[in-house]
Amino acid sequence: MAKNKRLRSKADKSESSVVVRLRSREQLYMQGKAHRDSCARLSHAKWKPPADRVDPVEILEASNQGRLPELIPVRYGRMIPSPFVFYRGAAAIMAADLARSPSTGIRVQACGMPT
Repeated sequence: MAKNKRLRSKADKSESSVVVRLRSREQLYMQGKAHRDSCARLSHAKWKPPADRVDPVEILEASNQGRLPELIPVRYGRMIPSPFVFYRGAAAIMAADLARSPSTGIRVQACGMPT
């Protein structure tokens, strides 16, 4: 059952508050199902590079702008072990490719450093 939760800003100690309406598990499930119906996982398996795709090497070189030149070979060396770590180091290439793929419309902000 959905509950209302009152949150008070740390900066605002007045009586004003924000009401957040929490959705039930069933509502969240149905919302997720609707998103999945509009953008099936299988749709990503059919991806092929478009004819006007920007050269990934150009994207990678552009992402080196502002980096210390002597550290660029270190960056490339860390990207060698696997496709996963390559894409962690070359997120701009992955973002350019995914920008044209089907989307649910859900936005995610993710950041971190490869280990």
